[in-house]
Amino acid sequence: MKSPLVSICVPNLNMRPWLEERMETLLAQTLTDWEMVVCDSHSTDGSWEFFQKFKGDPRVRLYQVPKEGIYAGWNECLCRLEGRYVYFATSDDTAQPELLERLVTPLERLPELQVAVCDFQRIGADGRKLEDDVRLAEIRSFLGEWLDVPSIRNGRAEFLIQASLGTTWHTMTSVMFRRTLIDRIGMFRTDCGSYADSDWSLRAQLASDIAYVPGRLATWRFYQGQGSPHRFTPRIGRTLLNCLETVLHDPRSGIPASWKQIQDWDKQITASRRAEYLASFHLWRRAAADDPRLFAQGVWDAVRLEPGLLLRQMTRGFGWSEEFKLDFTRRTEFVLKLFGASWPPQRVEGGW
Repeated sequence: MKSPLVSICVPNLNMRPWLEERMETLLAQTLTDWEMVVCDSHSTDGSWEFFQKFKGDPRVRLYQVPKEGIYAGWNECLCRLEGRYVYFATSDDTAQPELLERLVTPLERLPELQVAVCDFQRIGADGRKLEDDVRLAEIRSFLGEWLDVPSIRNGRAEFLIQASLGTTWHTMTSVMFRRTLIDRIGMFRTDCGSYADSDWSLRAQLASDIAYVPGRLATWRFYQGQGSPHRFTPRIGRTLLNCLETVLHDPRSGIPASWKQIQDWDKQITASRRAEYLASFHLWRRAAADDPRLFAQGVWDAVRLEPGLLLRQMTRGFGWSEEFKLDFTRRTEFVLKLFGASWPPQRVEGGW
């Protein structure tokens, strides 16, 4: 039997309120050569019962898998797929009808590319459009006109941008990749909370250039109680910094040898993440005056995570420190130049 072109992975745990719309937007795709692998982690909200209505569709395969965390569920999907390309349809988000067709096009055209991405739209619980948050707005400002241009982005440049500013993908709902990429970089870590896709995307960027397809073809939903926290905390900052440091010092990740010839190369790459992490403790007088509770939480977090930072701030009388201050956009520009990364992207004349 012929393998499908695209495997749609639908990991799910108690997302019943969103499943109707999620499935409607997948079944409406203009590309029809796909299979769907649903891995439900023993939901208790009627999700599994909802999925039973699709048992008669030969393209849809349903599995109940152990409840072992977000990315364990993602990996369960990866273990079962048969398609040439992989798309993760997180069960609380949606997609435009042409998403699969438009993402698969550059991958079919250029076999050397492992990943294709598009733009996305933030939405709320009710499906209404949301404004970009501060970090996403800064990333969009950095990308500028290239958000509207079909292009090939240098993978190493994407890596440095993510390390210094934030991933230009931002959400896996805007990503399609070759199944063979899993053989090269592995599956998703299960020890990073809700941020294992950060580690995975860094590895993917070192493995391949990126095909960019303009248009907000996917959505990313924000609501109370979702897997991705809404507030940047020291624990999140520490997790993201650990992910980056792990990739930098993993001999299998493909860090260019030329980068390692640069003095303090790893500190140069992690400078933004570290400044963001340290600032997340809010250990300065103005923070104490504005929000005493947040300041007290920062002190407690620092006792457990960064006692050296707390000691330094106590010595300074909790004054403002340059450790917390960084212009992320300028830092990104500096790092791209320092490491000789190819930026801006390569325009694809005539589009995809």
